[in-house]
Order: sequence, then C-alpha cells, then structure tokens
Amino acid sequence: MKLLVAISLCTIFLATPTASSGYRAATPTTPFDEYGDIPWEDEKARLDNFAIQLQQDLDLIGYVLVYDAAGGCAGEAQARAVRAKRYVVEYRRVAWNRVIWRQEGYQSDIHTVLQPVKRNLVLARPFRGPTVDPIDGQASRSCKAKIGRIRNSKWKDAHNKALQLTA
Repeated sequence: MKLLVAISLCTIFLATPTASSGYRAATPTTPFDEYGDIPWEDEKARLDNFAIQLQQDLDLIGYVLVYDAAGGCAGEAQARAVRAKRYVVEYRRVAWNRVIWRQEGYQSDIHTVLQPVKRNLVLARPFRGPTVDPIDGQASRSCKAKIGRIRNSKWKDAHNKALQLTA
C-alpha cells in the first residue's frame, strides 16, 4: 500500500509542470503525419487534415518539422515549411501563432513531420532520430527553379484562374 501511494505521488509530481517555466517537454511517440517529396496536391490534403485537427482543439499548437536532404537543394526544406504554414494559416484560417515551423536538420531525403502538441507543452525531440551530416547543397539553376516553384505555389485555384484570364 505504501508503495502504491509513493508511486502515485511520484506520478503527480512528474506530471506537474515546473513553476519556473510553466512548460513541460512533449515527447509523442508517433507523429500525426509525415511525408517526403510528394506532389503539392497531395501535401495540401495532408495539411487539410492537420488544420482540421488544430481547429477542433484550440489548445493545440501545430508543429511543421522539416528535414533538408543531405546533398539536396539548399533551402528547399525551409521553403516547404513556409509554404505549409502559409497554407494552414492563410487558406485554412488557423491563427498564425498556433503554427510553428522548425528545421530539424538533415536526412537522406527531404522530409516533413506534422505534429499537434498541447499549448503548455514544448516539442522536445525530433521524430526521425539523429540527423545525417549535411553535404554541401547544390546551388544549381534547377535548384533555384525548384525552390521558386515551391515558394510561388498557389492554393486558391479560382483566384489563380481569374488572374490568368486578366493577364
């Protein structure tokens, strides 16, 4: 019985946030969603699900964690993260301060992880494990074009068609 009481007290103390920071580290075991280099249409569908999850619980903060590809185009992961956040905030209307993007390092391929976390928690560890050593990113013309396409991706098809008709 004393052991049970001691375990209960330890659990309560460990589950209580520290008074100094008010935040606890979140260590979810699996991400909400993760994907690699997929078409923008498929990525929008995944971001829609992510946004719905955030809209259903106003106490969630959405993390968009990106990994650059070692030896890939420099800045591609950052461009993808900014595009994902813009889509969720501007198109799906999730408050800007509820979506955070973070570059987690390098993997063998480009990779994105979507993870909603309770507001009083801080996402503490990456899901994909240790990152690999970066290889100098390519600054070729094709990389610049690829990153430009990512940055200029549009999600309001009707708006884009109207712009094309007026041009």
